[in-house]
Amino acid sequence: MGSIIAKRVGTDILKFNTFEKEIRICIYEEITNGRKLTEIINQQHENIKYLPGHKLPHNVIAYLDVVETVKDADILLFVIPHQFIERICNAIKSHVKNIAFAISFLKACLFVFAYSIQ
Repeated sequence: MGSIIAKRVGTDILKFNTFEKEIRICIYEEITNGRKLTEIINQQHENIKYLPGHKLPHNVIAYLDVVETVKDADILLFVIPHQFIERICNAIKSHVKNIAFAISFLKACLFVFAYSIQ
């Protein structure tokens, strides 16, 4: 689902002058057909493993490092399995702009009581 959202946002963002054009996606590195998935996405502009046959816009760039991915971002889109949300939020919390906001596309919820991310 992440590649579908990246494709849509990457295409639509080009219609507006008020937004930066680069859409950063953080992916888990996998070897597909003997190549790194990040290289395939960034060179062929296609996620051949999870969205084969659909070209991604040239402004969608794959990153491995979640901190580098969120650097300078104003809007964060979370399209990840729920079990990774706590780890990712802890990794990025001191690297996200104070004015940034997030939109969640998670399919489930993780409830942690007596805990807050600041």
